[in-house]
Amino acid sequence: MKYIQRSNIGEIAVLSFDRPGASANLFDGAVLQELEVHVSAIESDPLVRGLLIRSAKEKIFIAGADIKTLAGASEQELLVLLQMGQNVFQRIENLKIPTVAAIHGACAGGGCEIALACDWRIASDASCTRIGLPETLLGIVPAWGGSTRLPKLIGLPQALQLVLAGKLLKSKAAKAKGLVDEVCAAENLFQYSLSFMAKKKPQRKNHWLTNNPLSAMLIGSKAKSMMMAKSRGHYPALKESIKLLVKAPNVSSRQSLAMERKAFVSLLQRPETRRLTELFFSNEAARKLKPNDHRARMVERTAVIGAGVMGSGISYWLSTRGKSVLLQDVNNEALASGMAGISKTYKQALKKRVVSKWQMQAGMDRIQPMSEPVSLQRCGLVIEAATENLELKRKIFADLSERSGPETVLASNTSALPIHQLADVVHRPERLLGLHFFNPVPMMKLVEVVVTEQTDEVSVATAVKFVQSIGKLPVVVKDSPGFLVNRILMPYMLEAAHWYERGVDIETLDRVMLDYGMPMGPIHLMDVVGIDVGQYVANTLVEAYPERMQMPELLQQLLEMNMLGQKSGCGFYLYKGKKKVGVNPQLVGQVKPQQAPKDLAEQLARKMSEEAALCLAQGVVSSASVLDFAMVMGTGYAPFRGGPLRASDDFAWADEKFYKEE
Repeated sequence: MKYIQRSNIGEIAVLSFDRPGASANLFDGAVLQELEVHVSAIESDPLVRGLLIRSAKEKIFIAGADIKTLAGASEQELLVLLQMGQNVFQRIENLKIPTVAAIHGACAGGGCEIALACDWRIASDASCTRIGLPETLLGIVPAWGGSTRLPKLIGLPQALQLVLAGKLLKSKAAKAKGLVDEVCAAENLFQYSLSFMAKKKPQRKNHWLTNNPLSAMLIGSKAKSMMMAKSRGHYPALKESIKLLVKAPNVSSRQSLAMERKAFVSLLQRPETRRLTELFFSNEAARKLKPNDHRARMVERTAVIGAGVMGSGISYWLSTRGKSVLLQDVNNEALASGMAGISKTYKQALKKRVVSKWQMQAGMDRIQPMSEPVSLQRCGLVIEAATENLELKRKIFADLSERSGPETVLASNTSALPIHQLADVVHRPERLLGLHFFNPVPMMKLVEVVVTEQTDEVSVATAVKFVQSIGKLPVVVKDSPGFLVNRILMPYMLEAAHWYERGVDIETLDRVMLDYGMPMGPIHLMDVVGIDVGQYVANTLVEAYPERMQMPELLQQLLEMNMLGQKSGCGFYLYKGKKKVGVNPQLVGQVKPQQAPKDLAEQLARKMSEEAALCLAQGVVSSASVLDFAMVMGTGYAPFRGGPLRASDDFAWADEKFYKEE
């Protein structure tokens, strides 16, 4: 057998999934056919007293279906594949012998669905073990029995929460929800799972209180209302999932499985699903991006210059990923404040059980605060995260060039300043680049790797490898004002401010873009970014592109009144902590009210699409798919629309397709 190896431990059959030449196990037609052969042999063998399903991969149980296979299949091929998977999983569920899924590593989608068909699910406590059904993130639904079995196993409310969020749970969280039965040490998983062969099939809770028809209808109605309020109805898979999960406990399995197939095939043909799938492939490409130069170095020792919000955030993240960090700031108060912020973030992570006490202490120990200049010869990478001031940065880099080693990569975390303006003050400009992290660092996965004409391939490759090693997603962009994400985002934010100056009220501007699918309106976003930070980036771009971008007078007025947005408690809106509590009354009545045009959202979105098309034409980024992915990951651009280039296909003003097929 090619994909699944069978062995026997006494009277126990062990099926080990091991896709050749791949790090992950995936389901496709060939794997399912092979599984059918194994199940048929087990069904017909009276000597087999139990079945254990496991993976031979180091960090993955089964990662789900092969998305490329699904995306390229015809409707008939899809139906055959769905029926095949449903049938073989049903046969596993119907076996008279005990069945156990020994889960170590990622157990997602179809991997979770085959586990749900087993009597027992035993998970390792390894950090790589994650379990769940993320199909809705791709615009589809669990359709190999997951939507049918899950509410019966853990109850409708928990099932709705798990499927609609699409998140993979750690082992202990999965056990708390009833998704797995036991958690054990990874080294004991196989033997412990075998011990369940002596147990009777489990008697499961029936969840009648939540799963009966009346309760299910009420719970489903509430879930739908909450989903519509949050997603504005832009994600059909969420609506279909609610429908499937609500009906599953109160119809036959045969009916429920048929509903799964119908919903899946219908959803896979929708544009939202195609775009979410494109983003999935872009995510995988960024995660697996191979450095162009085999001489890329692995960075373990780092230095971060500047202990402000970004510097401390970067230092925290690097320490969580096992990197040694020298955090330097000439201002002792800033350094103490930065370290206090890092400690607070660790304590919050401890409270949420993201880290253990030991991990928190080890992480803090990896950070060495320093106010005096010291040698950086042993650092593989130095990241500057000082205030956005060109002259200050030039002084810093001139100093770093003296203190760093010949192979040390020097990187700036500037959000807009062209990196080449720092090149003439360093001894080795080929080792200079930008590493633009987004705020808040722990939450934002994208990092722009900004490359100048002088940056060599070894430095680029080292930076890409480093970004991947800390669990972030690199996007390589050409050095230019604003780089990629901020250059595309800023015209949109400036246009929103101009519309306010023309008389469209703040709340309308934000509401239309929330309805468009953005996670936050443009005016609110300016407040969150900070009026001062936003104006600095805007000044850089207005100076570089005066023919397309103009500075609204209002931003300067807010700055002069020290209304800096959320951080000062007052900007376009008033804030209590981070909570928005109303429109700033000092702005009311300053301009003559004007009715918003019906196509306001399209006009605002168009600013991003047009700038994105220029970035692509000017070679700022390698492809349309990478650009769209960067905007979704860096700004939260409505994922179901695919990004500013792909979204342009939806609008009449796009007389030519901005998105170039690759």
